[in-house]
Amino acid sequence: MAEAVVYVVLGKIAASLGRDALNAIGSRLGKGASDLLEAENNMRQIETEFTVMKAFLMQVTMRSSCNLAFDAWLDEVKKVAHDADDVIDGYEYLLGQSNTEGSSSLTKLWRRSKHAGGWRSITEQLKQIEVRLSKLTSMRDRYGITISAEGEVNHTSQNRQLEHALDSTCLNIEDEVVGFEEETSWLVQQLIHGREERTIISVCGMGGLGKTTLVRQVYKKDEIKQNFNCSAWISVSQSYNIQHLLREILRQLQEEEKDIPCQVDTTDVASLVQTLANFLQDKRYLIVLDDVWSRDAWVLLDHALSISNKGSRIILTTRNEDVASLADDEHGIQLKMLGKEEAWDLFCQKAFPRIEGKTCPQSLICWAEKIVDKCEGLPLAIVAIGSLLSHKKLYENDWKSFYHQLDWQIGNNAELSSVRNALDLSINHLPGNLKNCFLYCGIFPEDYEIRRDELIRLWIAEGFVEQRGPHITLEEVGNEYLNEIAQRSLLQVVQRDADGIAQTFQMHDLVRDIVISKCTVEKFSLLLDSSRDTMRSREARRVSVLKADSIEDTLDGGEKIRSFILFDRRVSSSWVETATGNFRLLRVLSLRFTEITKLPDVVTTLFNLRYLDLSHTNLEVVPKALCKLRKLQSLDLIVTRVVELPPEIKKLTELRFLLTVVIHEYDGRIFDCFQAAKVHPGICLLKDMQELRYVEANKDLVVNLCNLTLLRTLGIMKAKCEHIKQLWTSITRLVHLSKLDIISYAKEEVLNLENLDPLPNLENFYLKGKLEGGVIPTIFSGFRKLSDLRMGWSRLQADPIPSFAHLSHLVELHLYRVYEGQIMTFRTGWFPKLEKLYLADMEQLSCIEVEAQTMPILNYMQLIGLRSMLVVPAGFQNLTSLQQVVLMDMPVEFMTMVQEQDCTKHIRLILHRLRQ
Repeated sequence: MAEAVVYVVLGKIAASLGRDALNAIGSRLGKGASDLLEAENNMRQIETEFTVMKAFLMQVTMRSSCNLAFDAWLDEVKKVAHDADDVIDGYEYLLGQSNTEGSSSLTKLWRRSKHAGGWRSITEQLKQIEVRLSKLTSMRDRYGITISAEGEVNHTSQNRQLEHALDSTCLNIEDEVVGFEEETSWLVQQLIHGREERTIISVCGMGGLGKTTLVRQVYKKDEIKQNFNCSAWISVSQSYNIQHLLREILRQLQEEEKDIPCQVDTTDVASLVQTLANFLQDKRYLIVLDDVWSRDAWVLLDHALSISNKGSRIILTTRNEDVASLADDEHGIQLKMLGKEEAWDLFCQKAFPRIEGKTCPQSLICWAEKIVDKCEGLPLAIVAIGSLLSHKKLYENDWKSFYHQLDWQIGNNAELSSVRNALDLSINHLPGNLKNCFLYCGIFPEDYEIRRDELIRLWIAEGFVEQRGPHITLEEVGNEYLNEIAQRSLLQVVQRDADGIAQTFQMHDLVRDIVISKCTVEKFSLLLDSSRDTMRSREARRVSVLKADSIEDTLDGGEKIRSFILFDRRVSSSWVETATGNFRLLRVLSLRFTEITKLPDVVTTLFNLRYLDLSHTNLEVVPKALCKLRKLQSLDLIVTRVVELPPEIKKLTELRFLLTVVIHEYDGRIFDCFQAAKVHPGICLLKDMQELRYVEANKDLVVNLCNLTLLRTLGIMKAKCEHIKQLWTSITRLVHLSKLDIISYAKEEVLNLENLDPLPNLENFYLKGKLEGGVIPTIFSGFRKLSDLRMGWSRLQADPIPSFAHLSHLVELHLYRVYEGQIMTFRTGWFPKLEKLYLADMEQLSCIEVEAQTMPILNYMQLIGLRSMLVVPAGFQNLTSLQQVVLMDMPVEFMTMVQEQDCTKHIRLILHRLRQ
């Protein structure tokens, strides 16, 4: 974790030294700026030291836990890095505080002892850190902590032994594959009856899912062995050496064939590649590359493993989706967690081997089920815990006690080390910048669905995301980070959007337990849900409050806290005011779902704040003083009572995300169920803005929106016909815009969208309002990338479906009170990628025609309030991929007929009674 802390410090130094505010303040202070300039020089020197330190740490791969000198040295590195982090954030705080006072009083302010003393203190602390870094370098050399030729800390041979032992444990921990019968059958089929070309097959999934076990069981089958001339099984692991891999393949092949040169130990890489390629070129071979962590080794292995039409097979097992993508098309297996029944059966087999039928005693079922649920379908955990419990007496209290200390058992019981090590390996293998990001996921409650955008903004606010240049945003870099973490199977995807991009994630319970343990040890973060945790808050740098009523009113060590996130909804404004009173260096503050009606005064003094979430509160007013927070990047006011933002909001020059909406009655079938906030046109001066929604349209605003050239998402309400032309002119200049919501002023307000330029880059479009002439405007022909279209209250007189037929990328289509006609038709070949269809409140619609080969992959449909629809749509049986249909406010005759249709027997129907 030391390198992870160093990454953050370096990022913050670069950001601090690059600020225009530094030069502006220095120029106004004149001679009084000497301390500030000295602090700047000290930071530049520290930046150099930490840069070299980072380079050293990056060369350290899997290190020995028995190297006590190295462990102790790393601990000291972390302490210095944390202290440097505190000083740099203190420096940022003083800059922010000075910058809010105004130039007229700045010189007087400087002369005040508390400010002058503050800058001098920063300078002295930076000097001390520079000295400590120098001593750490001397200490490293004094105790011989060096890097070997292979880029590892000396004395790491025990690591390889540990990895090999772990491999063996994983291989032999199960006697048979449970829960993957279909995958096993498919794999056997591909090995025996597949195509003649050399084929690469991947088996991917998180650590402990049983990838190695599944492939091993297939590999050992006689029918498989007999189908190939030769075979080899190679454990690649994290710290592989390409020469070792090639030699090991040759050695295993030597056991079956005698015509391979014997002196492989003295052969260089190029010769090994050629020797192996020559030998395999006329063979039907099977090579298993187990536990592959990166694609690097594949470049040479691809040349060594000859491509021929002999029916050869290469199987990769990996935790990384990027590695799995090496497989040939349609030849990858993505293992998933076991289902509840499979998990229970596997657990009973291991926990009760001596009981007839291997069944759980009635008295233990309650606690056994809780233990199995905790494993969340992870086979390795189920097997290891079940095997451990097979030696325990069948007493209810003993099993109850084991369940309540399960987290501790996994972290400390040697018999469960295989589970801990399997999950630990994935975390430890993360690069330094990703370690911080992944550990941050540990602040969320158990089973919490983590939203992509929210998580990336939190990372950026904390300084975890590196700047890579002027042409890529921090959000785009953060998006790459999140994708890589998910590809490594450390987060599971819960939901994807219309473009297939993962939007919400979850962390496996056991992975979360390990992360929380690491966070506590590293002083990275702390979850507070009981009074005993408060004592440890003195050292935690991030605090997540799950139960506010069980901790004290104040938190010790608040001056070190960077993130404070509340998940308890029963928190009063007074509690927040007291608890956050000394959070001087806070960067992230989330008060979502709290009962506050007024912003606590302390918030406007948090000059380092980047992220402020006030959503789902009763907040009524955004005070002008909030605009002193010049570093604020994200302000979330979704579902509050804020109906107007102060003009001073334009002073938040680093604001990137502004979200506002007032919910009156959360029902999408009501036209005015929510409203936007009024904003001053000066908001269009915020050049870094990427997401702005929802704001109320006015003449000046729609003219100046074109200045927000980085805008990706725009939501605008109360749009009048007189606004549309200028609004569209501004929008066409926003080249990055991909999501657009336009909501008209009122139901009867007519929006004329004819003769406007198309938006070829638009991916999501929500249009709510009556359209001119009752027809779809021609600009829809220019929406080539549209994947999600939502329309409402359009009052169309002609069937809109033909106007959308060219939208070949459309994945979701929502039509609410759009069409006033009777017949709607879906023709053959239309909507090849449509997966979800929503049709609601079109009361005249009585007939829907569905031709063959239309919407071929549609899997979800909602029909709501189609009062004239009395019969099942003609051709409904053509929707062969349909899996779920939701019916609400539909006529009784229709609902009865749907249930009786043979073509709907395979479809899950969800029925709701007709609204009175």
